[in-house]
Amino acid sequence: MTDEDKRALRDAFGSFATGVTVVTTRQADGTPRGFTANSFASVSLDPPLLLVCIAKTALSCDIFAAADHFAVNILAEDQKAVSGLFASRAADKFDQSAWHAGPQDVPLLDGVLSSFACARHNLVDAGDHLVLIGRVISFEAAQRQPLGYFRGGYFSIGLEDTLVRAAAEAGNVAIGAVMAQDGKVLLNTAPDGALSIPKADSLSDLIAGLTRAGLTPALGHLYAVFHDNQTGRQSIYYHGSVSGAPPAGMRFHALDDIAWDAVTSPTERSMLTRYRDEFRHGSFGIYQGDQIAGTVHRIAAGPAFTN
Repeated sequence: MTDEDKRALRDAFGSFATGVTVVTTRQADGTPRGFTANSFASVSLDPPLLLVCIAKTALSCDIFAAADHFAVNILAEDQKAVSGLFASRAADKFDQSAWHAGPQDVPLLDGVLSSFACARHNLVDAGDHLVLIGRVISFEAAQRQPLGYFRGGYFSIGLEDTLVRAAAEAGNVAIGAVMAQDGKVLLNTAPDGALSIPKADSLSDLIAGLTRAGLTPALGHLYAVFHDNQTGRQSIYYHGSVSGAPPAGMRFHALDDIAWDAVTSPTERSMLTRYRDEFRHGSFGIYQGDQIAGTVHRIAAGPAFTN
């Protein structure tokens, strides 16, 4: 693969939304070691197995490859700083973190969503990574919101839930979605050329309508929640992707070639221009306010994971 192909493949892999973990162990002299990883998966319940992938270029790769025990800590939504710390090359990561010793003395971080202490089950060579498979010997779980990671940036499920629930409770809701395919967005296109974002009275109606039209929508994360003072409606918009050929009355529009004057709603016009700019950088925010003014909650840029 060329370097360009590798970058494109990495971006494609990054379209899978994940949680964020910190993998920890102790080196031979007892010093705790850890790194941030999102290449993590459960493997089996009987026996209880999980896996994590470690880049061979990671500074702690040899230490984890030789460790008899390790732990996986799934981070909560308020632990972005912890993720960034363990993605760095700081020598005092554990001095800056709250943690305690778990089974077999493996370091367990405080305040996490869940943690799993593991005995090494297997180590598999896989190209430029090692796949470390662990047998779970103990675990802890708490009722918290997870820290999400998508296309190089964090997102907060907790924030989305709070905003959507508040809007839905107010009633009279419209649900819309900005959906992309190959750098273009799907828009309703009227015979007179007027453009609008696909929407419905509920999320299920929106998905069902697109599916009946022969499209396959994959809605991602919340993009905007606002109150329209003119109509009295609460509007909730998501962003995501869609596959399939557009039906009559819809068309894909290149982000740089949208006829902005044809977008009949000033609010949707503003939303689409923001989407165009954020799409270029691969980092999206969540708008909250009304149809005129509000706040964009920025999704922080993510760490350079070593997994």
